Amino acid sequence: MPYRAATQSRPPAKPKAQPQIIKTWLFDSVGNRKYALQIKKASNGNPCLMLVEGVPQDDGTFRKFSITFWSEDFARFFSTLDEIRTYMAQNNIKTPEGHKYDPRPRKFPPRKFPQRKKVPAPA
Repeated sequence: MPYRAATQSRPPAKPKAQPQIIKTWLFDSVGNRKYALQIKKASNGNPCLMLVEGVPQDDGTFRKFSITFWSEDFARFFSTLDEIRTYMAQNNIKTPEGHKYDPRPRKFPPRKFPQRKKVPAPA
């Protein structure tokens, strides 16, 4: 490849193809969050499972958090998920009886920082 001076620009890159959405499942939480699970196919044909959580913001938008599991990890991911489900059932891990969701935002007391001793300035 010939030497390219730093002042020369590179040819424009081809726009990256967006992954194809194969199937989407949506559900709302008991609270105010929203969840989506999507099966997508990347431009190279590799499928993935994407988990997305939408957290509402004061301006009416949603801040999104996502994690992607690629097809080469599906077997271990689903196996681990089955182990978790079994463990939770065997150990009776579930929402406590009588638990109610309180949609009001929690108010935390202001943080108290320890007072620093004033050190006299050097003379």
